[in-house]
Amino acid sequence: MTVGGGDSTGMSGSARIYLVRHGRTVMNAEVRFRGRLEVPLDAVGRAEALAVARRLSDAGLAAASQLERVDDAEGLTNLDYGVWEGLTKEECAAHDPDAFRLYAEEPERAVCPDGEALAVAADRVVETLREIGMRHPGESIAAVTHGAMVRLAVLRIAGPTIGDWQFKLPTGSATVFEVSDNEVRLVSPLDRFRPDPHKAAAATVDDSPEAVAS
Repeated sequence: MTVGGGDSTGMSGSARIYLVRHGRTVMNAEVRFRGRLEVPLDAVGRAEALAVARRLSDAGLAAASQLERVDDAEGLTNLDYGVWEGLTKEECAAHDPDAFRLYAEEPERAVCPDGEALAVAADRVVETLREIGMRHPGESIAAVTHGAMVRLAVLRIAGPTIGDWQFKLPTGSATVFEVSDNEVRLVSPLDRFRPDPHKAAAATVDDSPEAVAS
């Protein structure tokens, strides 16, 4: 979903896209792959949504109660997890260890069983960012999607790092991209060496209780 109506970025022809990870749901709290299930935000998630709306209003975007335009963007739909939808990381690994190893360690080669290839999802999210940017030159735009899709966009645009592709990404956070001359660039300074404490494949991770499944 995209949200338009922001002020000019002040850079001629350059669009700034705030790619928001949605607020927490009960499936995030349970650390399960949500996929394309319709799951409402929980109380924490609603508070996160309000907080990010307030932060984005400081960036020249409409406040939550004053949206000028909201459009659906199919390319921002979550990864199709196939038979993994609704499962925990451990249950996914038990169902198909080889497929889950690729998902965790080699996302460009991974395919969710009876679902989507991660490379395909990465292609469509980046292409959608490009299309949004080209439609809104010189503007600021907010777009809402899922944790896996934000991470795949970062992976495809900024390239791989030494470490886990499932870096720590809080629910209700905004990752900033710029689109200019049909090119998409990552703006946000992300710590991609800090793995997600619940989903990452790394053996040693942060012990924070925050739940961050997509």
